[in-house]
Amino acid sequence: MVERHVTLRNWMEPPFNRAAFQRVRELVPTALVRNRSGRSRPFEVRPEALDAVAFAGAETGSPSWGEHLERSQCDGVCVVHDGRIVFERYFNAMAADTPHLLMSVTKSVCAATLGIAVGNRRIGVDDLVCDVAPEFAGTSLDGATVQHVIDMSAGTDFVEDYDLYDDADGDSPLIEYERQAGYRPLGARPPIGTLGHFRTYGTAFDHGARFDYRSPLTNIAARLVEIVSGARFPDVVSGELWGPLGQEHDADIMLDALGHPVAEGGMSCSLRDLARFGHLYLDDGRVDGRQVLPASWVQDTRDGTDSAVERFAASEHRERGWSHYRNAFWTFERGEVFSGLGIFGQYCYVHRPSRTVIARFSTYPSALPEPLSDETLAGFAAVATALTGGR
Repeated sequence: MVERHVTLRNWMEPPFNRAAFQRVRELVPTALVRNRSGRSRPFEVRPEALDAVAFAGAETGSPSWGEHLERSQCDGVCVVHDGRIVFERYFNAMAADTPHLLMSVTKSVCAATLGIAVGNRRIGVDDLVCDVAPEFAGTSLDGATVQHVIDMSAGTDFVEDYDLYDDADGDSPLIEYERQAGYRPLGARPPIGTLGHFRTYGTAFDHGARFDYRSPLTNIAARLVEIVSGARFPDVVSGELWGPLGQEHDADIMLDALGHPVAEGGMSCSLRDLARFGHLYLDDGRVDGRQVLPASWVQDTRDGTDSAVERFAASEHRERGWSHYRNAFWTFERGEVFSGLGIFGQYCYVHRPSRTVIARFSTYPSALPEPLSDETLAGFAAVATALTGGR
């Protein structure tokens, strides 16, 4: 059995990731994220026949949604239309209560907790990071705002090059960061953690000058949430997000060697709970009539700003034809279609025109197979269109 041979050294490589992404708690230290409210909000289930939905498959040659799911290393997918589960399917031994690693969709969860803190006026997006957290004075964050951090437009010098991802013995900043975060064995290196490693980065450009995707910045956002909330990040997520959402299962988040949360990619949760998180953004931050996340934060996320659109258009991601990156969501069609995205095929996709949310877990054979990701997103769009009668 593959799972018996999973180690910290191989767990992000196929075929070992197929088992490991469902067993993160067994590999690294984690903190639980719980719904302590005593109330859960199960979705109503009204299945619809979607397997035959046709779309152009660029990678697997799949002419239909059902065939695409079988061929694309999908671990689970849940389609929620107007508040009801209309399609749900599990693969690779997953079940409804199985936690699965979110990878960078964790960033979207972190951003939501930041948005709640902004709504409660504990912090402002234009606040200077080093005023809120003097511990970062003298680093690349001098002069950066909270918005710069969550939008990855701070000038921090860090190269996130996934072409180096399989170089387990390499010494690139990305590989060394992942050792300090706990994704890879630390070996004999002194543990300085994600925040200590961040302090070694220089400055590459003026804050706000451009968008450049760098995961370690999201750990700074989580630290800011901790400071202004006076609580550990996992406890903030539990009390201000997981409970109000009525989540059905415990989630967890990785901790680095010093106990800091790996808020850029270390969270695991169940598939339906991820879909329920996405539905929060579909419903403008409301849950059963209660405003959990400020509507203004949701609107800002999906609409972005002209400067955010311009920064994205000037980035290496412009070839995708997307709109912008804002508050840790990628927006494909401004104001309408956006998603949390994680390497190896993790998605929290929100399609406002059809009132559809699609949560998907995967274990793609590599971190960023763009043709396969494009096919997955094309499938999402086809399903959303089918749910509205082709409109």
